[in-house]
Amino acid sequence: METLKLKTAIYPGCSLEGTESAYEISLVKVLDALCIEHNTLDDWNCCGATSAHALDHSLYLSLAMRNLELAELQGHNEILAPCAACYHRLASANFELNKDATLLKQLNKEAELNYQGKVKVRNVLDFLANVLGTSQIASRVVEPLSGLKVVCYYGCLNTRIPRMESFDNMEYPTSMDRIVEALGAESLDWSYKTECCGASLFVSSESTATKLVSKILKDAVARDADCIIIACPMCHNNLDTLQKDIRSSFGISKLIPILFITQLMGLAFGMSESELKLDNSFVPYSLPEHNKP
Repeated sequence: METLKLKTAIYPGCSLEGTESAYEISLVKVLDALCIEHNTLDDWNCCGATSAHALDHSLYLSLAMRNLELAELQGHNEILAPCAACYHRLASANFELNKDATLLKQLNKEAELNYQGKVKVRNVLDFLANVLGTSQIASRVVEPLSGLKVVCYYGCLNTRIPRMESFDNMEYPTSMDRIVEALGAESLDWSYKTECCGASLFVSSESTATKLVSKILKDAVARDADCIIIACPMCHNNLDTLQKDIRSSFGISKLIPILFITQLMGLAFGMSESELKLDNSFVPYSLPEHNKP
């Protein structure tokens, strides 16, 4: 397979090098299998997440801008942000800085940086479905996931950035569904593609967050899905970690595994469940018998 010549830097963010490390591990394995040249951004810092953005807008912009400048200095023209929140923060900051030359100059001076605005921030689903393309993905499949029924959960951030044009339909996205179909699995139609999972409400209002998650889980089970496919560390944490308690409290008939899209791709590419860290989740996953080689 020919190597795709892109100068892409993976921005892992805090969660991919911590609680959701399985996402980074499976992403790197998938990119390697697809012969995609990539590097992890060296010396990256936190994107600021919700806290910096809410408390000090200039600080948030400066935190994001430092990562963008690092990508420029390290010879990358794109940053791939697997975390939906990191993508949101980096892409929003980049948009704002590129729209206001005065602001860019001012923050460069204050933060002692020299960002030139030449880096594109890309969502992982955009990269896989639109840059790489589903034909390229399908060509790497060695264990088609025929018979596997899944629902694709995008969450509330991946396709929704204010003022920016989305890489997919904001309310009814299909990029992840197209990847799933390229792997041979069936992507089911359902009503909760972009509903919020509660995000950090699990810290401040767990009762509210559990109600939101229960609706997502209940609908996925009602569709007879084998698993929920996601592309966001926060969504994975919320849907997976407390699922056993939520199932009991809200009368959900069964547990349903939560997989990152990169883990599902790895399975279709012939990688093992342990290699893809599927055993890291609270709700266990095992490939159905009819899908096993």
